[in-house]
Amino acid sequence: MIIIARNYGQLGNRLFLYGHLIAAAEEYGVELANPSFVEYAPLFPATASNLWCRYPNFPADKISPPAWQRKTLAKAIQLGTKALSVTGLRHYPFHLISIRGEESCDLAGEEFASAARGQRHVLTSGWLFRSEHLFKKHASVVRRHFALPETNRRSVDRLIARLRKDADTVVGIHIRHGDYATFMDGRYFYSLEQYASMMRRIVDQLPNQRVKFLVCSNAACGPDVFDGLEVTQGTGHITEDMYALAETDMMFGPPSTYTGWASFYGERPVTFLETADQSFDAHALLEYTAAAA
Repeated sequence: MIIIARNYGQLGNRLFLYGHLIAAAEEYGVELANPSFVEYAPLFPATASNLWCRYPNFPADKISPPAWQRKTLAKAIQLGTKALSVTGLRHYPFHLISIRGEESCDLAGEEFASAARGQRHVLTSGWLFRSEHLFKKHASVVRRHFALPETNRRSVDRLIARLRKDADTVVGIHIRHGDYATFMDGRYFYSLEQYASMMRRIVDQLPNQRVKFLVCSNAACGPDVFDGLEVTQGTGHITEDMYALAETDMMFGPPSTYTGWASFYGERPVTFLETADQSFDAHALLEYTAAAA
């Protein structure tokens, strides 16, 4: 069994770490547990009633574990892993693989494969456990594991149906304020006016298209900011907004694993805006979406 020993970041970060390790577990025919998924476990049927957030998703109690129980387990695993690291017990009783910062671990590499197939449980501690090859190979099982509950799925479907009505192209816009005001000294914090200007450039590049926008944001957007643009706001629910973005024809926003996951899940192109006035080719992006359909 592979056990994810600690959490890193918010929802998008957690999904990518979890998803890549699901792909590895599928490849090597082993089980995976992610007790550190804690606060996001109730958002997905595959994890909602499973204390250990296991893959494959074995039958679990119908009643979801209380939050305190999830937190206690996650903390115990994290502290136990730290104790093993400090005392140098990296190969017994568990096989501990720990990476720091921007260090990475190749999940398709022989070292990890050997550990995963070994007799001891593997504890992973770190952020960049990755294999793009395995992630792509097992993408369908990763997507299936993170399917939404029916109530949220229906909410997304209704929202997208409204947007698709009388529209040729639906563009997803992710406006991230909040923590991005200070993240990297506000490098990716763009004003609402800058987003509106970028959206008008998209419309200008698609002159023969009826363009509608899905705006998902943690900022308060006044009605006048997007004057002249056809804009629909997301529901404001963390996964409904993410999975609605996944249903658009293309996405724009600051670098974020939130839209990165939406792009993966919906197989739609995302343009990460390194600057507010970054150049792009909306027509080429639309052609890419059409070709992939």
